Amino acid sequence: MMNVLLIGAGAVGTYFCGRLAQGGAKVAVVARGDYEVVKERGYHIRSVAGDFDFHPAAVLKDSADYQETPDYVIAATKVLPELDLVGMLRPVIRSPKTVIVLIQNGIDIEKTVRAAFPDNELLSTIAYIGVSRPARGEVLHQGSGNLKTGVYPSGISESAKRLAAAFGAGGVKCELCEDIRFVRWYKLLWNLPFNPVSVLAGRVDTRTMTDRAELEKLCWSLMLETIAVANACGVALSEKDARSQMEYTREFPAYKTSMLQDFEAGRELEVEAILGNAVRLAHQNNVPVPKMEACYALLKSVNLHRS
Repeated sequence: MMNVLLIGAGAVGTYFCGRLAQGGAKVAVVARGDYEVVKERGYHIRSVAGDFDFHPAAVLKDSADYQETPDYVIAATKVLPELDLVGMLRPVIRSPKTVIVLIQNGIDIEKTVRAAFPDNELLSTIAYIGVSRPARGEVLHQGSGNLKTGVYPSGISESAKRLAAAFGAGGVKCELCEDIRFVRWYKLLWNLPFNPVSVLAGRVDTRTMTDRAELEKLCWSLMLETIAVANACGVALSEKDARSQMEYTREFPAYKTSMLQDFEAGRELEVEAILGNAVRLAHQNNVPVPKMEACYALLKSVNLHRS
């Protein structure tokens, strides 16, 4: 049986690890805010793919409480400057055979973990899902629900194949990718416009952003800036990719982005991973990104005044 530990039991991590458990994996979770509720009754997941309950093999307050040697540690935390993911991982990385899996947003997010655990395989993983956590111990899955994964910085391994098969056994499509760096930029092509605009436009969902011409135009401009930065970094994003992302969003159910969900819950926003890293790469490569810079400045201020 595959032993899996989830660190970061938010909506995304809980949904996908719940599906792993359905496929036969033994899944333990570090659940801080939901600890008492989840310890008592597990998670109830309402899903467009079928409702189910997820009862973890163990519910922990801290990763240091995990007593086994995991095959996979899945980190699905937010990417925030003050969050010490390496510190959370260190107590459970007891063997070079443990594979670290990052299911997180943004670009250039893997380097710190890679440097801290050079002997462990690192799978960089991107989630495509509309999911939220309406109450403690509850997850609402509204759309999509697929993963793409690959070895960081590139390649496909036997461990990646095994994990993809385990997700498949739980009903989740997990695509193996040789060039995970391109996939991360492709996901940023969606995250960078729609997450910030959802907050800055006055708490609007994806349907509103595509229905209002001026908001869709702004999102398109941010996509073009993202393509320019990616190209300067040697990543071959194109306007065709942007059109595909925009069409995907038009057809997606009205959805509150993860950044908007964080904003409404009073949580810190993932500004650096989604915007800050891209702006810094733009400056390093002399790429003008005025709209990206404006969104970055405004959202940094939002974080500052809500902390």
